[in-house]
Amino acid sequence: MGTRKVFLPIVIYALALMLSVNIAQAADATVATLHTTDASGNDKVQFAMGEAIYIRWTADGTVNIEVKFADGTTDGQWLNQPSTGVISYTPSKGAGYYAIWCTGAAVKLVAYGTFLVTVPEVPLGTIMTTVACFGALFVFGTRKLGRSRYF
Repeated sequence: MGTRKVFLPIVIYALALMLSVNIAQAADATVATLHTTDASGNDKVQFAMGEAIYIRWTADGTVNIEVKFADGTTDGQWLNQPSTGVISYTPSKGAGYYAIWCTGAAVKLVAYGTFLVTVPEVPLGTIMTTVACFGALFVFGTRKLGRSRYF
């Protein structure tokens, strides 16, 4: 009976101790904001082939920055960067999507040299679906009515 009375307070104290350690670690964590711009400093996430990507950040401590290609391979890495800074970066793996990782910041995704940089995916898909639909209706209508000169 005595071990039950002692066990519950020990578990509560152990959980409180573990929680305080996690809070202390979170207080020491770096917090950062990350954004990508063109040469003029305008925020941008879609870049043309050959255009430089300017990676800008502000943090409350030093940061590590890493750029990964869509397949997960590292394309650029900068360690122990100061709390604020700018890096001019041109991807070496060619057209595609890149993820920029920075200590304490959300991952930033950018498109580089892809066809859909100039033509957004949603409008292009909508237009192509509409054209395909009308094309199918044209073929069906002409065959169904028997007025087809082409088939």
